[in-house]
Amino acid sequence: MAQYPMIPVPQALETVLTETAISIWFDRQCNNNEDTKTSTLVSNAQQLLGRIAALDIKAPSPGYPNHNASIMDGYAIKISDLISAKETYDRIIEQEQKDNYILDFVLVGKVYAGDNNNDTVQYATTSKHQRTAIYVTTGAVVPTGYDAVIPIEDTTAIATDNSNSIQIISSKVQSVLSTKPLTWIRPVGCDIPSDYVVLSKGEMIQPVHIALLAQVGFPLDQVLIKRLPRVGILSTGNELVSVSDDKQQAQQHGKIPDVNRPMLLSQLSTYGNCIPVDLGIVTDDAGYDNIAQRLTKILWPEEREEGIDVLITTGGISMGEKDIMEQVFVKGMGGKVHFGRMNMKPGKPTTFITIDREDTKTGILQRKLIFALPGNPVSASVCSKLLVRPCLDLLHDGVDIEEDTSKDTFVEHAVNNARVHEEIMATITSDIKLDQGRPEYRRVTLQRVSSSDSSNDGHQQYTYHATHTGVQRSSRVLSLRGADGLMMLPRGGTAGCGYDIAKKGLEFPVLLYSSLSTSSSNHTRFMNSMHRGMLKQNKKSKKFALGLIICASCEKSTDHFQTIETTLTKSLGGDDNVSLVHKEECKVDDTVAQKLPEIINGPQLKDTNVIFVVVPTDSTNEENGSGGSIAFKASLEVSHLLRPILTKKASALAQQIRMHAASQDPVAALFENVVGTVRDNSAVLVSCSDRGLGVAVSGVRNNLMKLIDILKNT
Repeated sequence: MAQYPMIPVPQALETVLTETAISIWFDRQCNNNEDTKTSTLVSNAQQLLGRIAALDIKAPSPGYPNHNASIMDGYAIKISDLISAKETYDRIIEQEQKDNYILDFVLVGKVYAGDNNNDTVQYATTSKHQRTAIYVTTGAVVPTGYDAVIPIEDTTAIATDNSNSIQIISSKVQSVLSTKPLTWIRPVGCDIPSDYVVLSKGEMIQPVHIALLAQVGFPLDQVLIKRLPRVGILSTGNELVSVSDDKQQAQQHGKIPDVNRPMLLSQLSTYGNCIPVDLGIVTDDAGYDNIAQRLTKILWPEEREEGIDVLITTGGISMGEKDIMEQVFVKGMGGKVHFGRMNMKPGKPTTFITIDREDTKTGILQRKLIFALPGNPVSASVCSKLLVRPCLDLLHDGVDIEEDTSKDTFVEHAVNNARVHEEIMATITSDIKLDQGRPEYRRVTLQRVSSSDSSNDGHQQYTYHATHTGVQRSSRVLSLRGADGLMMLPRGGTAGCGYDIAKKGLEFPVLLYSSLSTSSSNHTRFMNSMHRGMLKQNKKSKKFALGLIICASCEKSTDHFQTIETTLTKSLGGDDNVSLVHKEECKVDDTVAQKLPEIINGPQLKDTNVIFVVVPTDSTNEENGSGGSIAFKASLEVSHLLRPILTKKASALAQQIRMHAASQDPVAALFENVVGTVRDNSAVLVSCSDRGLGVAVSGVRNNLMKLIDILKNT
């Protein structure tokens, strides 16, 4: 197997999304930019849920409801009948006469919910001076010409020899006479206007859409939805035994149950964006030629049956003699490997391949996407969630862009707007030892807790606590049980984040397994994701233009100066990433109050984007124990001088520096740290001691660069 460079997970995800978008582009060219081939019909609500609408569905005229409907049990009346009565009532001066005023209506018919408009109204003979009313129940059609409803509780019935009448109770007469048109009536189209889009193209169908379709009378079996991509799951390895095989065979020495296939088949089924297809097990001894022939027939069947759009294999992709799957795809099937190793734990050997074939009829390329995942079940599950699910979401969701566009524009739009995992920040509840070789995607359970920063107006704020699921070994399926997401932990050590143990209370990003919202507008898109931010950060040339001010408590502290400079340069990424623009030394004395702001705002530091003000411990007094206390006093004075010149404070970052520094040197927790922007937001200022300096700066390096990037763009 070829030795591929180890790439970051965000880069791997961008590659997968890019090649998936190209696959969609090929399909569009094959179908003349139409989506009809990627759509299908289903017959019931259960089959529609979670699917993606292929076309807009609008409410037909006149909308919903399609008639004026009564909101109350009561009496439909005509506002025009009230005009002369209101004039008479308003002329009455005596309250007693007002209280005895009779407002009555002749009952000319009844309409119940479900009755067809005026068909059941039996009109009585009335004089032109009589007011008429029609009894209506809740939801009933309000007959034509009647434009308000009086609730039944505002009336009393009166029976006479010639007709039935209703009379308004005296306490309600004044309000009834002031009745406005459409009182207690739902007018035509008030809930859903005519031509309103009740289901949008590209929208995921939820129960509310089923209700809306029913209201506007659109048949469910006429809803056009996106075709689900077919995903084949294949396990490889001589050691595997299917759980459906003979129990005695499964317990043979050297054999293990095939966990990956049933796990991934069920895992993909929960996504709702694909049709998982069980392809069984192939042994390593089958040979790459035979396996390639079998898979070719599955991907491109000669008969009319549907082929596989995406193939997932597990095992046989590492560096051993029996790891033949790369040969299968490259030599046997003409595939192209886009990456063969990822810089992560677990899942390092994950390989992504595409296989393109020209359609014999159209001459347009058709593409198959191949994920060759590691054999350990945790690695297979995690990498499927990280890479396969966003790929399938993009295939299922499609790309919402104008048809007349270039391939590059199409792909860029698709990748930027691809749906990816939702992300939150969570605080770890215990110390975690960091891997020294690779970043780790650790399985964690999450607990929502009330924040101490809740607002005074009664609105409760929440944060999340993350607890890892025990031993994270890639064969230990138990580590997946109860997991809510993957916490992204940095690589430890000097080659990584600068510290070996992530201390309890630190915050890290978590990629969620389940979405917090069903609304497509709230989904996290790749261009806005933390993953994307990490990728952009890795791609850009990071350069810290460093200004260094060392505020010594006495002149003899200068032996620390070179050590501080070296530590800062190394912690910020080394000479390739750091340029020391200017270094200044000053003593904390009576003149520092004027000198320090002048240095920071002076011309020597105008080309810097980060300024460190470091108070070193007095090494000459370390032996008698006074060095720390002298530096502590100097740190307090420097912090007091710096706070007024900050444009904006970054207190959270200052707290992170203190926590990181204290993880190496507990004394660092006693020193004052100040972080913020200076010179009208043109540079970041950091004030700290030299205690735990390397660990502190390494721990916040990425956040510092993000802050600098923000300043550049504002």
